[in-house]
Amino acid sequence: MKINLPILGFLALIISSSHSIAQKKNGAEKEVIRMTFERMQSNDPINEIGGVDLLDNGVSSPSERKADLFSTEGEGDVGVPENIFGREDPIKDLGGSQYLGLILYKPGKLSNERSYVTIPLGRGKDEITLKKNLKYCVEFSLSLAESSKFAVNNIAALFSKEDFGSNNSAAIYNSSDRIVKAQGNKVYTGFYGWEKVCNIYTAKGDEKFITIGNFDLNEKTKFEAVKKPKDSEVEVISHAYYYIDNVNITLIDKEDDCKCYNNAPPKLEDSFSNLIYSKTPELTDKMTPAQKIA
Repeated sequence: MKINLPILGFLALIISSSHSIAQKKNGAEKEVIRMTFERMQSNDPINEIGGVDLLDNGVSSPSERKADLFSTEGEGDVGVPENIFGREDPIKDLGGSQYLGLILYKPGKLSNERSYVTIPLGRGKDEITLKKNLKYCVEFSLSLAESSKFAVNNIAALFSKEDFGSNNSAAIYNSSDRIVKAQGNKVYTGFYGWEKVCNIYTAKGDEKFITIGNFDLNEKTKFEAVKKPKDSEVEVISHAYYYIDNVNITLIDKEDDCKCYNNAPPKLEDSFSNLIYSKTPELTDKMTPAQKIA
């Protein structure tokens, strides 16, 4: 049987498109991972929430409440763009068929009910460890689901030497310098369309995994009550639930190489409204000069 080598190369490109792995210190290729959560080989049906384990590219969920997998191949609760928690179109130029969903906040006694996703920085002979003291551009896309009663900050990526195992019954709390949050650590309130979390991370030299979630206590997490869009029919739940996609880690030489990074983030006072309210003063002939000036 004669094998067409160009065709084999094309197929290999398709198979690796959802989890590309490369890292060269002195070469042009500096992409560590580009994860779009597209299935590679599994033919198991996507038919219920908590389906992150259906991915066969090393992606896992360390919490008892697993991350949810949504797909154009799924139906009902786990469909795309419509699903049990809301509606979001996939990022079509980056796979365009699947994304994950995470619980990042629940109030009160349910505060430990969170979900996370862990991604290896390579597997087997392609295993990657970040290089000590080198800088990496870290970014991922998110969108608030319409079922959310709350929106939160502290949405982060945590680098680690080892994964966190599975079925952790409590939330994972971590305040180390291995955490990467968005510049300004803002509250993400957008229901429609994707926003980026982006920042630069300086490696310790032993990182082999990245985990996305909320690693702060509720008391340290800023939350805002949000109102469901009028055209959404999903049930509002007392949680902050976000769709997650497009996780990228790239080795950079300088900050300018991280295209989503703002070298001059706005100052805190710049984030307030510039609307000025004024009232026209009432002057009468009976007022003294001092009263008119006041």
